[in-house]
Amino acid sequence: MTAKKSLRTLARLLFLLGGIVLILGAVLQVGVGLGGLLNLAPRLPSLGSLIGVVLALITGVVALAGIGQVSNPAWSIILLILGFLAGGLGGIIIILGAIIALVAIFV
Repeated sequence: MTAKKSLRTLARLLFLLGGIVLILGAVLQVGVGLGGLLNLAPRLPSLGSLIGVVLALITGVVALAGIGQVSNPAWSIILLILGFLAGGLGGIIIILGAIIALVAIFV
C-alpha cells in the first residue's frame, strides 16, 4: 500500500467519523431544545444555536457525501472551511481529514 493511498484512507475515515459526530451532536442539541420547549416557561431558543445546529447538520452530511471525493482538492478545501465553521469535536476531525487529504494530493 502506498503512502498516498494510506493517507487517503485515513482522510476518508476521519471524514466519516467527523460527519457522524457532527450529525449526532446536532440531533442531540435539537432533542435538548425540544425538551426545553415542553417546559411552559416563555422563552425562545436563540437564533445562534439554531444556526449552529443547521450548520453542523449540513457539514456532517457534506462530509459523509465527500468520502468518495478525497482526491479532489476543491472538495477538501470546502470541507476544511465547513469544519472550521461547524466547530466542536466533529469539526476538528473534519479539519484534520481535509488537511490529510490535501497533503495526500499535493505531496
